[in-house]
Parts: sequence; C-alpha cells; structure tokens
Amino acid sequence: MSKEQFEQACENLYGKMEKDGIKGIVQYKPFFDDYWTQNPKIVICNYEAFAPEPSYVDSDKAWLLNYDEFHWWFDERENRGKKKGKSKTVHYTTMFVSALLKLLKDQSAVFSWKEMKASFHKYDDLYQIMKNVMYMNIRPTWAKGNRLESEPTKKIVHEYKNEMKEYIEALDADIFVITTREASELFNIIFDLKNERLAFKKSTKVNKTRVFSMKHFRWPRYQYWCDKAKEIADAWHNIKI
Repeated sequence: MSKEQFEQACENLYGKMEKDGIKGIVQYKPFFDDYWTQNPKIVICNYEAFAPEPSYVDSDKAWLLNYDEFHWWFDERENRGKKKGKSKTVHYTTMFVSALLKLLKDQSAVFSWKEMKASFHKYDDLYQIMKNVMYMNIRPTWAKGNRLESEPTKKIVHEYKNEMKEYIEALDADIFVITTREASELFNIIFDLKNERLAFKKSTKVNKTRVFSMKHFRWPRYQYWCDKAKEIADAWHNIKI
C-alpha cells in the first residue's frame, strides 16, 4: 500500500459519510509522510473521541486530527483560549507508545513500570515520539458525552464497515494495537473474522498485520502496559508477525 492508496481509501470512507449527511466526522491520518517509511509501521486505535464542544457533534464539516491538535489533546499545559484539551486516554497512550518504541529499537532494553510512571511529565518527549505513529479511534465521528457510547459507535461502524476495512488495510500497518473489548469486537465485524477472531487482550494476524487487543488507556496500568509493550516487541523481534 502507499500514501496515494490510503488517500483514496480516506476519500471512499469520509467522502461517502459526507454524501450521506453524517455530521461530526473525525478524520484520522498519519501526521507526517515519514509514517510510510517506518519499520515497523505502528497504528494505535482507541474507541472514540469525545467532542470538546457540542458544536463539533453537529458540524457538517469533517474535522482532521493533525499533529498540532493532537498536542492539544494530551497536554494540559495547552489551553489556547478554549476548553483544555487534556485527555488522560491520549496521554497514557503516548506513555505506552514510548515504552513500545524503546523495546522495538532494542530487544535487550528494559522498561520498568517506575520508568513509565516517571515519563508522565515528559510532555515534549511524548509528543515527539508520536510523530510517525498513526493514532486513531475505531469510531469515525465524535461522541457526545464522556461515557462510552456503544450503540451509536456500533451503528456507524456497521454502516461503513466495508470502507473502514479498506481504510485500515491501506494503512499497511505492521503492528495494529486496539483497545477495549468493544473495539476488538468491532474489528472482527469490519474484517468479518470468524476462525481467526481477535479475542480481547489477545492477538491475531490479518494479512501481514499483527493485531493486538488490550485494555483501554483511560486508567493508569503501568505494569500492564510494560508487559504488553514487551509482548508486542518480542513478537516483532522474533519475526512472529
């Protein structure tokens, strides 16, 4: 796959949603073109994003998560005259990715839960490590509140599962990490997985992509994240994916 193929897949997904009159569309794309040359290419997929303001949910214009907006999401030092963009989920996600990248770079590296916890306040470092990692949510629209919206998310994913499959495949990921039991089940629906279903907290392989399911990043689980990062890195180093 290539950037051009991915852009076409984006048009097929988001363009169709716009033509169908879907409001509150959230577009996810790699922040920079360097994503396409990474080895491994990593995608981190959470469940849904909560709208910072009610107007986002009803907007006719699609909103793109770019690198600057991502910074506002996870760094509570940023305000920019709006509601603070702080998201614990996004912040903890970056901490996990930091550990994962370290272990992928050096198989003999050790990353302790204390080291992970200490990384919480390294805002600039965490921001930088996400430059070439694809971040997304399984739901391509805003959620209204601050609680998991299972039914609206299921509905939108079921409606556009074919386009979402093409979109995810076009990312050409080597490692695809997806959080929550609900998102794992939706992944099975998108790819119509039957024999090689993605079980919660387990892994499966779709084409050349190894998909890892794990707990949500909303709450701090430092040791769990360290263990999961090691599991993924070991799989990569042992050429099991």
